Amino acid sequence: MSYLDSLIPNDLAVLATAISIVLTEDKSASENNVLGNFISSVGASISTIASKQELVESLEDKQKKLNQLKSGS
Repeated sequence: MSYLDSLIPNDLAVLATAISIVLTEDKSASENNVLGNFISSVGASISTIASKQELVESLEDKQKKLNQLKSGS
């Protein structure tokens, strides 16, 4: 994922637009609608996974801090 991390926001938007144009060329509106909904669903799933990862990391950090306080470090 380091390639995407290195892009500035505007470049990322241009890349997304270019990919959208390539993926939708020569397809019907119905096909593009299905493709768009599928990609949106993938994005929603990725966001759900990321939010759960953040929660777990936050809880782990809190537990580490509590353990450090208990051990006097």
